[in-house]
Amino acid sequence: MSIYLHNYWSLYSEFIHVLKDVKYREIPVAVMTNFYQQINDELRSAMEHQDFEKKLSSSGIKQPSGIQPFFESLLAPVKQPAQGNPDGKILINLDYTRIPEKKLTEYFSREHTLIVSRSRVPEYFGIPNVCIGNFKSDTSQASEALIRKATAMLAQYKAHPALGHPVFIETFLKRIPAIVDAIETVNQLYDQIPVTTVLIGTSEDVASRSLAVVAAMRGIPSICLQHGILMGEEAFIPVFSSHVGVYGEYEKSWFMARGLEEYRIAVTGHPRYDELFTDERKAQDSFSGEHGLDPHKITLLLATGPSLDATKIQALVTDLVTDGRFQFIIKPHPWELSKKLISLYTELETKLEAVHVIKDRKTDIRDLIKNSDGVLASLSTVALEGLLMDKPVFVYHFIQANREYDYYNALDHYIQNEPAELVKAVSLYYSSDQEKLHYEAVKNKFLLQAYRTEHSGNMLTRWISQWTNRRAEYKGGDRDVLQE
Repeated sequence: MSIYLHNYWSLYSEFIHVLKDVKYREIPVAVMTNFYQQINDELRSAMEHQDFEKKLSSSGIKQPSGIQPFFESLLAPVKQPAQGNPDGKILINLDYTRIPEKKLTEYFSREHTLIVSRSRVPEYFGIPNVCIGNFKSDTSQASEALIRKATAMLAQYKAHPALGHPVFIETFLKRIPAIVDAIETVNQLYDQIPVTTVLIGTSEDVASRSLAVVAAMRGIPSICLQHGILMGEEAFIPVFSSHVGVYGEYEKSWFMARGLEEYRIAVTGHPRYDELFTDERKAQDSFSGEHGLDPHKITLLLATGPSLDATKIQALVTDLVTDGRFQFIIKPHPWELSKKLISLYTELETKLEAVHVIKDRKTDIRDLIKNSDGVLASLSTVALEGLLMDKPVFVYHFIQANREYDYYNALDHYIQNEPAELVKAVSLYYSSDQEKLHYEAVKNKFLLQAYRTEHSGNMLTRWISQWTNRRAEYKGGDRDVLQE
């Protein structure tokens, strides 16, 4: 565990210890905030130093294996044993679950499924929808009382590096009304609608977290799907759902190392990737012409991300273009496009004829992968998608971070920290049949641990059936996998 993460978990546990008596419906409000979003750059920088912990007095997490048990102990008094309700609905939170329409309608029937969203439309993809706003009530008085109580408690910690930090305090206090509102809203929803299990796509946002925590208080099983590869652990742990559906064995070991019991982890993959195994996307004959590409050159897709080392990106692209065999499609990260932070890439496009930047935010990255000869990606899900789509993938680790990221380390020399070394790997791959065979062996070994579920929809409905003691009802797919 890095110095930053050690201090992060120490501070998180101290924050909860100090505010443990600030509760709504018996739930500690401090547990319901997305904690890492309260940490600004100044505080984050201080937490990267060894001596930060010396300023704390009540930290309760010392080792990674203690993370999940710490939070379990906080919520254990209000949880009820999970029990399936055969007459209830499978409740799917539309936000962040990212299940494609085709898979959603294939595996979940309108008779036994209910979508909850922020929209007032009567249905999504033929499945009934309820608007979460219909269950809201006035919680302002309760929120104001909790804000006063929390403010009084935090006033005793003016010298504390975080609990006395104005931005940290203000962010938390401003969130209390939304937290109280979410808890109350979800309670009202469960009062009015019988639910057999809950499916969420993350527990970072307060609505999803409330759906899971309040479900646990009522003995309703819940499953949280994995919304991306495990780069920032603060976004995945602690687990608030009764179960998690993960991509592969890597994640299973990762969660267990942080104290989550094995029986709560299901290797389900994710339905969003199922179509990658059926090759539903076809190469476009017009692709080269549409993007101004030379059909005689090797087309490399460069998928970018925030906070990259600009000098290394420039060196990587320039050196490969100078080779003469390669041309680039650069797909900026959606965040970079929304913030208009793509000048690094457009300048390369201006200087180098073999560089083409995709500026349309609606462009599907998978279509770009399908029509490219290879993928260069940062530490992101794009690299995994490229591997699953059977493209040669080269990972560049050009991010300066306050922790180690080892997810792609098993890719041998196809992941590099320096552009010159990655240029060598790319050049050798496209020059040697023997190297291509070596790459295949490395890729296949990596995917054994990272992802090998070709029919995630089947796996997911099977697990839901098992946890709720009922056969999941859906319209299609391999029904035999659900036989008990």
